[in-house]
Amino acid sequence: MFTSSTIVSLFVGGLLALIIPLAAAVIFKLKNRETWLPGVFIGAGTFIVFAMILERLLHLVMMPLVQGNVLLTCVYGALAAGIFEETGRFVAYKTLMRKHYSTKNAVYMGIGHGGFEAILLLGINFISFAFSALAVNAVGTEQFIQMSTNGNAELAETLRLQLESIADIGVVTTVQALYERIVAMTFHVCMSVVVYKAVSQRGKVWLYPTAVALHALLDAPAAMYQTGVITSIPATHAIMTVFAAAVVFGTVMLAKKLPDKAVQ
Repeated sequence: MFTSSTIVSLFVGGLLALIIPLAAAVIFKLKNRETWLPGVFIGAGTFIVFAMILERLLHLVMMPLVQGNVLLTCVYGALAAGIFEETGRFVAYKTLMRKHYSTKNAVYMGIGHGGFEAILLLGINFISFAFSALAVNAVGTEQFIQMSTNGNAELAETLRLQLESIADIGVVTTVQALYERIVAMTFHVCMSVVVYKAVSQRGKVWLYPTAVALHALLDAPAAMYQTGVITSIPATHAIMTVFAAAVVFGTVMLAKKLPDKAVQ
């Protein structure tokens, strides 16, 4: 059975994960009316194609090969995210965004990319968890598992473990998850600008592999936490925050140094 604290945390966390990205996109558009509206959807589409589909297909091949080796798992996990997501941005700028080069459009695309990631990974998941928790409380854990798995013992055990992990989610976990998504969304906006400069500025293509490397470095603490190298979530978030803050500063300096002079 789930506590009311868990259910409320899941609903509130899920709704905030939906509202924050949408509010960011709307507010940015209202303040910068010249931005190209489809850019935010291209950013979201880039995440779906390159991170949710192509990257996960590679995981099916690579994860069995690196599993068991902590170093290889961390390196592969961090690099794969950087390569696929930054390549996705690069391809989008070269194709769909080609006639809409501007720093503001790059920011808008980054909001779409990072925002949709937050909506999909946190918002939708948390809300679905909340409804599952309500269903469990209504019919009982065993009855819910029986109804959901149709008597399959293996699926039943997997679902039981999932429900146990959901039951551990509370206010602290929800705040931590939301904070991580905000940091990640901010970083995605920065990388969107960096890759835009790589594409639009003559002789600056080296910024693309730089974005890949930066993305890998941001994901490294999370990969180390998942593999047990780092055991503290606050420590993981502290490292990510300091790194992301440095990237924000560097991106602002880069945007000032390389103004919008698109090379078509």
